[in-house]
Amino acid sequence: MLIEIIVEPKKSVRWPKMKLVINDTVIHNDFCFPNNKNYLVIKHELQNPKKENTISLTHFDKVGNETIIDNEGETVSDRAIILRSIKIGEHGVPEIVLYDKIFNAKFTCEQIKEDPSRESSIKNNLYFGYNGTYEYTFSDDAHRHYFENLIEKERLANISNKKTITRPDGKVVEAFEFTGKLVESGQKEVMTIEELHRTVNNAN
Repeated sequence: MLIEIIVEPKKSVRWPKMKLVINDTVIHNDFCFPNNKNYLVIKHELQNPKKENTISLTHFDKVGNETIIDNEGETVSDRAIILRSIKIGEHGVPEIVLYDKIFNAKFTCEQIKEDPSRESSIKNNLYFGYNGTYEYTFSDDAHRHYFENLIEKERLANISNKKTITRPDGKVVEAFEFTGKLVESGQKEVMTIEELHRTVNNAN
């Protein structure tokens, strides 16, 4: 199973450092330089994938003086890593699904002193300006994982719509639209992956 990860390293006084681990294999653990225009493209052939596999991307070794700010308080340059894409087999992970995963920031003592209440679990963000780790999990079936992500993409895209449905028992619950019908947000659509595959093919 081929795994492709594309990041965009951002340089200030130095290039960022990144550790990339897939399951128990360290793929990269060094400075993060572009190798394809502005991007670092990493490809790894995952042998014998597990039922659940984990991509772990860590930004580390950043200290407090590596964000350059001008006299007006605007950021001139920053030492950071931007996650641009993850591809599992032949299928890219939808960006909205990537954004839904958590980046666990590891703040310096100085950053904690500046704001003791700051939240270390950061969501809806693929710009890793702090030290910390982002994880993405996937199954051993790239094709099935792709269609599961289609369902998740629909669910996430509809969360902000604030739709509701009234159940037969009279209870009003939040719902999201999936394949043309409203589905209660607290339950999964009963459509199988194979049925979803046929639905997508028919739509195309």
